[in-house]
Amino acid sequence: MKVGDLIQYTPPSDGDEIVLGLVVKDLGFNVSLQEQAVQVYWFDSNIYTTERKNSSPQIYEVISEGRRLG
Repeated sequence: MKVGDLIQYTPPSDGDEIVLGLVVKDLGFNVSLQEQAVQVYWFDSNIYTTERKNSSPQIYEVISEGRRLG
């Protein structure tokens, strides 16, 4: 995942629910997670969370890749 990516999360408890988030910041190495992390803004709850940058595709799916201009 990288800044600008639109990601989709499907909670394991509800296969019909789809939650969309936007990767807004690369946080670098996160001590708590012991790996690279990103900050994600979730549209359903209007909150920011810290997520593992290299999460498995079963957890998050990138549905639209961000791109840099310039």
